[in-house]
Amino acid sequence: MLIIDYKEKYRKQIIQAIVKSLKAGKVVAYPTDTCYGLAADAESVVAVKRLYEIKGRGFNKPVHVIVPSISYSKKLVAWNKSATKLAKEFLPGALTMILPLGKKSSAAFKILSADTGFLGIRYPDNKIALDLANLLGSPITATSANLSGAPDCYSADEITAQFKDQKHKPDIIINAGKLAKRKPSTVVKVFDDVVKILRVGPVSEKQINQMISL
Repeated sequence: MLIIDYKEKYRKQIIQAIVKSLKAGKVVAYPTDTCYGLAADAESVVAVKRLYEIKGRGFNKPVHVIVPSISYSKKLVAWNKSATKLAKEFLPGALTMILPLGKKSSAAFKILSADTGFLGIRYPDNKIALDLANLLGSPITATSANLSGAPDCYSADEITAQFKDQKHKPDIIINAGKLAKRKPSTVVKVFDDVVKILRVGPVSEKQINQMISL
């Protein structure tokens, strides 16, 4: 695993190099507004399958994606009034919205959806994560940078420790220092304007309900 120490003055060069690696099918550990995540080009079937292999994750489990923009996500999934309200209030931020896949979804997104017909959308409050998706011009995967079932990682050292004895491991780690320990994102499923909370995280159930009721 190549570890790249993130320095703001070299931000442009680092992001460009990482995006070049993502386009080549590499899997990269990167910081988000919660824990470190694993990025693969979400449009690439080969990269997505390799991501699952690295995590030791079954294909029956979905993986969320980070979109370059809210408008871009509307190309992938079906939005409704509730999704619009939640996005306006909580994004960018620690909220994942699971929405119905669009009719023209690619094979890679169908894998990421675990054939459920739904895809999890993230738009985090983290400049590095958003820069990667923006420069790539398409979504990156947003699963946590850990082995399936293992604890979330909040530093490059924790990622290295988890994967050091594994056959399959991330190609690159963007070391942005130790992240503040925050819960993984709140996850809501939004379908036909019905909002179901699947996991409570930094955005509370009360906050969700208050926004939906407006």
